[in-house]
Amino acid sequence: EAPPEGGGNLRASIGGWFNKAVSHVSEVFAPEVEDAPPPKKQLSGRAYFRKGQRKAEKCEFLKAVALYNLALVRQREELDEDHVDCATTLNEIGVCWMMLGERYPAMTAFEEALYIRQKKLGVGAMETAETTSNIWQVLHEERSEDEQMVDLIE
Repeated sequence: EAPPEGGGNLRASIGGWFNKAVSHVSEVFAPEVEDAPPPKKQLSGRAYFRKGQRKAEKCEFLKAVALYNLALVRQREELDEDHVDCATTLNEIGVCWMMLGERYPAMTAFEEALYIRQKKLGVGAMETAETTSNIWQVLHEERSEDEQMVDLIE
């Protein structure tokens, strides 16, 4: 297509050519809408949590941590940043890290779980006591390891 006679509007002419080119390229290279796979349905926080539990039961703790983290992200989107279910997931993340021998990430997860559980359930709740016990275990293991190091040095 040639530009309009008599000088015309060059920008409109170039824009028309550009739009035609884009349209042509799209028709040739873009996949048909019918051939495109349907968008993947996102799993809920509860579904990711259950998958994490199954991995943890099989002692696949690193995979469990990954699934629990996905669950936590979803739960915070679906429920609330400080929902009790988030605290449960954080507690399970801490347990997995503890089983992997990673005390620092375990403590981080337990501390956040404890904060939520104390805030939402109170200090006397069974779930709060569970997380407190988990924190004690991490600290006790660390202390025992420190004592063994002192024995080796002496």
